[in-house]
Amino acid sequence: MALQQPLLGDRNTGGSEDTSSSNNNNSRSYGSLGNENSPRYTSDSAPEVQRLSSTTETFFHIVCITAGTGILQLPYALKTGGWAGLAFIALAGTVSAYTGKILIQCLYYKHGVRLQSYSDVAKAAFGSRGRLIVRSLKDFNLLGVVGIYIILAGISIDSLVIGTPVGQLGEQFWIAMSAFAVWIAIVAARQIHDVFVLSVFGTLTTVVMVVIVVWLGIGDSGLIDTRPPTKLINIRTTPISLASICFSFGGNLNWPELEASMKSPKKWSKALSLATAFIAFIYASVAAVGYGVYGDNVRSPIFLSLPPGIAVVTAKAMITAHVLLACPILLTAVFMEAERDLGISAGALGATKEWLYRAAFRTVLMLAITFAALFVSDFSKVVPILGAIAASMVVFVIPYDLSVSTYSPDGRVFQVEYAQKAVDNSGTAIGLRVKDGVVLAVEKIKHSRLLVPNSNKRIMTADKNIGIATAGWMSDTRHLVKRARDEAHSYNSVYKSPIPAKIIAERMGMYVQAYTLYSAVRPFGVSTIMASIDKDGPQLYMIEPSGQYVGYRGCAAGKGKQVAKTEIEKLNLEELTVREAVKEAARIIYTAHDDTKDKLFELELSWICDESNGLHAHVPQSVLDEAIEYAERALDDDDDEMEEDDE
Repeated sequence: MALQQPLLGDRNTGGSEDTSSSNNNNSRSYGSLGNENSPRYTSDSAPEVQRLSSTTETFFHIVCITAGTGILQLPYALKTGGWAGLAFIALAGTVSAYTGKILIQCLYYKHGVRLQSYSDVAKAAFGSRGRLIVRSLKDFNLLGVVGIYIILAGISIDSLVIGTPVGQLGEQFWIAMSAFAVWIAIVAARQIHDVFVLSVFGTLTTVVMVVIVVWLGIGDSGLIDTRPPTKLINIRTTPISLASICFSFGGNLNWPELEASMKSPKKWSKALSLATAFIAFIYASVAAVGYGVYGDNVRSPIFLSLPPGIAVVTAKAMITAHVLLACPILLTAVFMEAERDLGISAGALGATKEWLYRAAFRTVLMLAITFAALFVSDFSKVVPILGAIAASMVVFVIPYDLSVSTYSPDGRVFQVEYAQKAVDNSGTAIGLRVKDGVVLAVEKIKHSRLLVPNSNKRIMTADKNIGIATAGWMSDTRHLVKRARDEAHSYNSVYKSPIPAKIIAERMGMYVQAYTLYSAVRPFGVSTIMASIDKDGPQLYMIEPSGQYVGYRGCAAGKGKQVAKTEIEKLNLEELTVREAVKEAARIIYTAHDDTKDKLFELELSWICDESNGLHAHVPQSVLDEAIEYAERALDDDDDEMEEDDE
């Protein structure tokens, strides 16, 4: 049996048959766009892309964003995990660089097209709802981090100016001044390239701070009489150590914007690898010196363990400068995406209006951040907690609801259930397998009186002896019918005979099930009822959105399936003829139809029997009219009986 494997490249939610272009780029390399300086972007709005940043600039951006205040707690992270923490630093750096490369490759998952942002990756994987949720969590994290950085900078400046003429101004004043400095930078900077100088100085401040810490630590080691104890590994607290180290390698949310600003995006991997290696080196240097000198007595931040003096004050000033310089870079990535969505661009508004709108928008958001930093009680404590919850939502909760490839804790795949809801909102479709043939019937809802009668049929022919009736999305229906026709043609080409009903049902079930396995696709929102006559006689199968296929004597799908099933169970299908089944099928569709919700509908009927010469065909008009008359008469009789019972 030449069973064809279901290819994700064949899939298109709009029902289009030609989607091979999305499957040709097997490597999904972000260097495959041809002209790397002018890739084709896709998103909810078209951006004004300016690739101005060199590889060196990108290196400094990555270091400035990543190597933040987390470096100060790394010696304490070694205290909780032991010397094994150095291996954790190498591991976290490797994983961070790898996932950063994979993230950028996800932007180019379609050949010749680049998604714009982290949020667009979420949309490609989870749909619009996933984009909205991930975008909200991403922006909350980045804006919250900036708020915390501003608070930390204000507190640090206040501690540095104690004893000076401005020492009485207080923390609130310096927090406001820190926010004002960030505001000036983000209003002046239009895109990532414009904050390159800030990244350079941010990186240099970090290097100076690291040199001071290492120098003071080594110098202090000669003054300690008894070296504090250290451990090779502390199994009990290793998870805490690993979490602290992984936190220090954060920054992936900004990578799409950084890569988008590069003149040569093919060099993204090189820039990221070098920057991550450099960060891991300075992390390991601070951690090894801090833990090696102070052992289990080391404190967090490391400044608390160092000997006081001008050098420590200088190091504090350097880290304060670093967090302030990192803020504009973090905010620029957030603002650029928001401004794309709002249509704030020079092309649409003109240069002057664009600058005014951009400045006003960024000013409003900075005022909101500053207000929260100044007046929200325990802001610096609440945001990390909510950020941790948001990260947990993204990692542990949201995938259950949005990802088609992840089970929930109680063993459910919600996206498959949502696909079934799409089927349940469609018109009713039924199939009846009787002694001399098979009958298919569909309630085709007419949403407008302007629709052409007998158009958009929901009963189609897959092969000369195979009919398909569907309930669900029409675009998905057309795609699956085409797939069924391809399977029938393939089988006939190989075996020189019509494909048996069981085999085509099995193949179609496998194909549909494949779309419940990968997070980059969605399940088909359609239930397919397949009717056939082969050497084993009349056959009837139904394929669910989950890919499950089952043989039936009678089955139903759609909004009226419960009523239809009840009516089907009353029939003696083994004794019915096809002529009788046609009338009963019409009666069941009319019974299941809900006049209160859908006034207009068309009845579609088809059969496979001796009268159709064993071929699938729609019933003749005379037979259809007779069946409709029978159904309406039966419905009127039921209404009369109900009125008599009421009397």
